[in-house]
Amino acid sequence: MTSIPGPTAEEQVAFLGKIERLLSEGQFVATYKYALLVTIADLAIKLGSDDGSELDLPIRAIAEDFIELYWRQGIPYGNAVSDGGYNTLKQNTGRQAAIFSIVEALRKSHGTLMRAKQSPAWARAVTEAARLVTDMPLWRLQRLRNEVLDFLYAESPVAGNIRLKSGVAANLRRFHAIIVRLAQSEWIHFIQALPGNSQLLGPTSDLGQFLFGADRSALLRMATPLADVQKGQCLYCQRRVDSGEIDHFVPWSRYPRDLAHNLVLAHKECNRHKSDLLAAEVHLARWLVRNQTHGTAISEAARTANIIVDLSGAVSVAGWAYAHGASLHAATWVRGDEVEPLSGRWQSLLTEYG
Repeated sequence: MTSIPGPTAEEQVAFLGKIERLLSEGQFVATYKYALLVTIADLAIKLGSDDGSELDLPIRAIAEDFIELYWRQGIPYGNAVSDGGYNTLKQNTGRQAAIFSIVEALRKSHGTLMRAKQSPAWARAVTEAARLVTDMPLWRLQRLRNEVLDFLYAESPVAGNIRLKSGVAANLRRFHAIIVRLAQSEWIHFIQALPGNSQLLGPTSDLGQFLFGADRSALLRMATPLADVQKGQCLYCQRRVDSGEIDHFVPWSRYPRDLAHNLVLAHKECNRHKSDLLAAEVHLARWLVRNQTHGTAISEAARTANIIVDLSGAVSVAGWAYAHGASLHAATWVRGDEVEPLSGRWQSLLTEYG
């Protein structure tokens, strides 16, 4: 099968310019367009490739990610908690965004996202969210004030899908961190500017963490299960951990979502030294073996902790992250201040254990 060339440097620059235009020149009456851009970027990581091929995305998959994105945002924030009003942040210039009705119905019936996903109500909620996505942001994201910037996707011949255009998935994968941060930054500014939020916000220094950050309490509940599957050892240095930290194996800065199998128990010092670097291939091998051997136990613990369970998605994210790192000749972390380049072994490891 003939490989389709990936986007040229000029095409990549042009793509980023169009993304910037979408965010600066588009008309936004709700936060849905930001969520849609983040969602298709995430799905490109999980399902796409780095060549120039097109990519079909199921609208139901987009809808599922919508529910997950808005789940944490449907709880009271800031002054709404301290004054007992328990109001949620508005995310629409008119009435509250309709996605919150879907989220709140699931929350009231099932309590946690993981329980909701395991219930018969989940399929109905996804159907409702898919209808919402189709009616609202899907065919409006690429509209600017005076023109249509039709470069991301179009209708697919496959019913229920959209089709990312040639090279779009590759660009979304290459510039994932930049695109997600841009969308999240504009999302935050939109919420801050809505008059209905002024009484709720109070000090807004942690607004971004509230909207998009990790649920620290949920992550802490994974400490004991991760210690059990790692035999009480730090994944990286293999020494005993008495008081460790939860680390994102593929760093949060590179892929800002909590996936259960991407979490590892590590010494504080190892976590600090690794920081935003990819782990060296020796650590990748250990992580893949751990997930292959103890994937079920991690899944069970994560469902209890209300953390997303998607082992194949976590492996796909790792494949993308290491391929991206290799293309940039990025250093990977070994120990302490020691780093090394990728050798190419990461590809065979992901093939063998992924």
